[in-house]
Amino acid sequence: MYLLLSFLCGLIVSTMNIFNGQLSAHCGVYLATVIIHLIGLITFTLIMFLKKQEISFKHHLPFILYTGGVIGVLTVIFNIIAVNNIGTALLTALGLLGQMIISIILESKGWLGSLSRRLASMISGFSRSRGVIELMIASVCLNTSSEISTFLRALP
Repeated sequence: MYLLLSFLCGLIVSTMNIFNGQLSAHCGVYLATVIIHLIGLITFTLIMFLKKQEISFKHHLPFILYTGGVIGVLTVIFNIIAVNNIGTALLTALGLLGQMIISIILESKGWLGSLSRRLASMISGFSRSRGVIELMIASVCLNTSSEISTFLRALP
C-alpha cells in the first residue's frame, strides 16, 4: 500500500509541476505560488469539513516542526522556476537525486528526528530501486548542460 502511495505521489508531483509552471507563465512565479497555496488551503479545509475533523493546534511544539510550511513554499517556487526552464523530466530526476542524497545523510546520522538507519540497509533498499535510479541518471545525461545553466541564470 505504501509503495503504491509513493508511486502515485510521484505521478501527482510531476503533473502538479507542469500545471504550476503553466500558471506562473500567466501570472508570475510569486502570485502563482500564492494562488497554489490558497487553493491548497481551501481544498484541505473542505476535506477536513467533509471528514468532520476539527482543526486544533497543539501548544509547546518545537518551532522546527513548523518549518515545513516554509520549505513547502520554497519547494513550489523552485519547482516553478525550474520546470519552465529545464522541463519536468530533468526537474524530477534532479529533485529525486537531491532527495536521495539528503535522505541518506539524515537517516544515516538520525538527524532532525529521523529514524537512524545503517547505510547497508539503505543500500539494499536502493538495489530494489535500481531501475528507477538508472532512469534518473539517463534523464540527467540526456538533457544538456545548457539547460542546467539556463536554470541557474533564471534563479532570482
